[in-house]
Amino acid sequence: AGTPTPPFPPNGPGTTAQFDSHDLLLMQEECPPHKLEGHVSALGKELDAVAAAGSFDVDVVWPLPEDSPLQQILTSEAVQQWDYDLFKLRDLSDNHPLVYMAHGIINLFQLPEKLKLDMKVVHRYLCALERSYNKCIYHNPMHAADVLHATAYLLYGKTSDVFPPDELLIIILATCGHDVGHPGINNTYLIKQSHDVANRYANKSVLENHHASISLELMEREDMDILSFLPADARERREELQDMLRQLVLGTDMSVHMKMVADFQEMITAGKTLDLTSRADRILAMQLVVHSADLSNPGKPWSIHIQWTHAIVAEFFSQGDFERSQGLDVSPMCDRTANCGRSSQKNFFLNFCRPLFVIMPKVLPDTAERCFHLVDQMDRNIARWTSLGF
Repeated sequence: AGTPTPPFPPNGPGTTAQFDSHDLLLMQEECPPHKLEGHVSALGKELDAVAAAGSFDVDVVWPLPEDSPLQQILTSEAVQQWDYDLFKLRDLSDNHPLVYMAHGIINLFQLPEKLKLDMKVVHRYLCALERSYNKCIYHNPMHAADVLHATAYLLYGKTSDVFPPDELLIIILATCGHDVGHPGINNTYLIKQSHDVANRYANKSVLENHHASISLELMEREDMDILSFLPADARERREELQDMLRQLVLGTDMSVHMKMVADFQEMITAGKTLDLTSRADRILAMQLVVHSADLSNPGKPWSIHIQWTHAIVAEFFSQGDFERSQGLDVSPMCDRTANCGRSSQKNFFLNFCRPLFVIMPKVLPDTAERCFHLVDQMDRNIARWTSLGF
């Protein structure tokens, strides 16, 4: 037998978890069974909480003073760095990483000018959306900000130049809201327990449908109508954009991953690339980019990547503890007593994440340089996991 792998570190307030000599900065959160029970009970009632909260953007400053440290890490140059320090953003923003990353990316694409956005409404919407996330170990505003950053990194430049500005806004909003209201419990649990939200969506892409619905229903509030830049008679375009948002969020469901990969492989075999002048192909491109960004942290530098790996495994184990406390069978990969969880994550990187970034440059050629860089880093990370015995 080889050298035993390091034990899975503890998580929760006051813990100072480390792995491979790096502090694990997402492991301060914990989700014991009673907390997850609260998340599951509140699932489907997020908009009631928004209504009850009234105004919650008062203490979240926008616009920022030009010379503030927070503004300096939100410049177009700063947010285009693949090794962006999201933990610094979390600290400087007083734990509002999603609101401020969204502002940074909206400005990167020059959308306030191109769409004549009402930035007070935009800010109010972003604050409400961020507040509607639960304090999960992984599926929280930090994860949404990370995926938004990766989406912009992959799209920015020749690819994004082809997209109409209102569709770029939809990509940003879909990414911001792609896990909003996530309870830290997966679809399988909700379906098995016949949760109201599972019944509402006929057990199909339950959480993904729910995330999209929260994002869209917030827009129906007049003070958060982020699409208010559209003319009053542009109802059809409004519905198209909202449908795009739903399709992008539904594309993050892992149950559709294999079909997505197979469809793109078929396109590659036929010698085709995505035609971004076609609306249907733009939607496919958006789905590929957002889904890939959602699975992109294995391509981040090692010290960043291991933060997310430990957070997702800790969240899985919390679900297992919750199921055990209810006398239920523990879901696959959620049993902290069976294995340390990180070996199965390594296989996930290799078999699910990596192929997306091999496919992308073949159908979206302008992403090639960034994807090659990302795959190179991912391969080095996978080799590091192997060398540590996983």
